[in-house]
Amino acid sequence: MELKSEKSIKEYLKTLPDDTIIKYYMDVEFSPFPVLVIEEYTRRFKRKTKDEIVKDLKYQTRLARKKTQEFGQMAKKRKLVNDVTRQKSQEIINQAKKRGYKVSKQIVKKSEILSSKLKKGTKSSVKSIKTRKKFETPYEKLELLEKLGKLQKTGVITDKEFQNKKKKILSEI
Repeated sequence: MELKSEKSIKEYLKTLPDDTIIKYYMDVEFSPFPVLVIEEYTRRFKRKTKDEIVKDLKYQTRLARKKTQEFGQMAKKRKLVNDVTRQKSQEIINQAKKRGYKVSKQIVKKSEILSSKLKKGTKSSVKSIKTRKKFETPYEKLELLEKLGKLQKTGVITDKEFQNKKKKILSEI
């Protein structure tokens, strides 16, 4: 299709998929026919009056002017686009790190709460273990000692609790 007239451009815009029209609309300040792009966008997605279209066009013009000024300032400072991109990327990374730090703090708090609940639950169950007349053989008593040792290593019970239970069990062997 040859794009020579306003009519041919309108027909061409009608053939484009919605996502392409949206992209053109978002970058309308770079379009050679911004009014036609805005009209096609509004035809597909929302009805606007001519005043609203002109208002959008003025807004897009201000954005383009602002971008041009930013590029001018970059040129004066002899900054490259890559430098600015790198700087913005670093800012995004720093924000992600801060967010990750906050999330990790929340996870640590929740894990501490769960850990304390688990310890309380296991301490009460360890206290309820009766060491007398529960185990018939010395082998079973040694197994109990091993289990208590594992609980101590994982920090579920304290050294003092472990030593007390150990004394009771060994006195029965």
